[in-house]
Amino acid sequence: MKTIAEIGNDRLINVLVRDKNQSPARILNILKSEITKIISSYAELDDEIIVLMKSERGRIMFEIKAVARRIKDFGQIVD
Repeated sequence: MKTIAEIGNDRLINVLVRDKNQSPARILNILKSEITKIISSYAELDDEIIVLMKSERGRIMFEIKAVARRIKDFGQIVD
C-alpha cells in the first residue's frame, strides 16, 4: 500500500507530464526563440521564422521556415 507521500509524488509527476504534453504552444515559442538566435548568428533574417510541430506515429516532427536577406560574412574558414 502506498504512503500519502508516494501518492502525492505520483500525482505531481502526472500533473507535470500532462502540463508538458498539453502545452505545445509554449514549446513552440521556446523553440522559435532559440532557433531565431542560432539562425541570426549566421544570416540576416528577412522576417520571423515559422516553427511547426506535428506528431505522427508516436514521433514528433518539426518544420522550420526562415527567409534571410543574406548570409553574414564569416571571414576565412580554415580546413
